[in-house]
Amino acid sequence: MLTVPNLLTLARLVAVPIFLVASFRGHYTLAFVLFVGAAVTDILDGLIARTFNQRSRLGALFDPAADKTMMVCGYLYYTLGRGLPMVTIPAWLTFTVFIRDFLILSFAYMLYTRVKVTRFPPSPAGKISTVVQAFTLGTAIGVNAFVPQLLWLAELLFRVTVAVTLFSGWDYMRRAGRMLDPAPAPK
Repeated sequence: MLTVPNLLTLARLVAVPIFLVASFRGHYTLAFVLFVGAAVTDILDGLIARTFNQRSRLGALFDPAADKTMMVCGYLYYTLGRGLPMVTIPAWLTFTVFIRDFLILSFAYMLYTRVKVTRFPPSPAGKISTVVQAFTLGTAIGVNAFVPQLLWLAELLFRVTVAVTLFSGWDYMRRAGRMLDPAPAPK
């Protein structure tokens, strides 16, 4: 199972505590580089896995775990962190992001336990939401690190991200509701 995609995923998991330490110590440029590096390796591991048929069950489990771990840690720190030089992510945005993820997990669990749905793939809206959330977090880190002139962009992205996240959550609930609702009996 030591494929290149799995090694890239493992590198992302190892980067999370280093990212957090860098953030806590005020080394925002290093935190930004680690965050962007994690995003690049996420793209690369998926591309390599598909291109060279190196998909694995281990990768299917750890890839999203590595992504979510970095996002959760990033959103928590850049929302609750004290002494950030320029911008903190608003608590209402972080709450919305976390509630959406909690709802998706809850619906996936219900689909699995009630109607034995074993696959609940991400929707296009879900993928867009994740990219927008990551870009927003990266922008907040970058503003704190070295581009304070983009504070206006971070504040705009906070509003865009909450709207996209809410739409994505609604879309997932709609899809799950259709799967949970038995089809009407033919007349």
